[in-house]
Amino acid sequence: MRTSTILFIFLLVMHLLTVLNTLLFGGNLNDLVFWFNSALFMAALAVFVYRRGIFDAKEAPTSEPAKKRK
Repeated sequence: MRTSTILFIFLLVMHLLTVLNTLLFGGNLNDLVFWFNSALFMAALAVFVYRRGIFDAKEAPTSEPAKKRK
């Protein structure tokens, strides 16, 4: 599955939690919904970072210094 699809699913679940809290529970579960939405956001961020390989242990290849033109 593509990274954008996974992140979109996380976003839909977060929105669904907020809507259910508002419509079914009258907004009484605000702290719980905030906690779950925060956890889902951190999971989405972890998926994004893992899939992009931002913090790989490998060192980026060093480029050779530019040669001076004469």
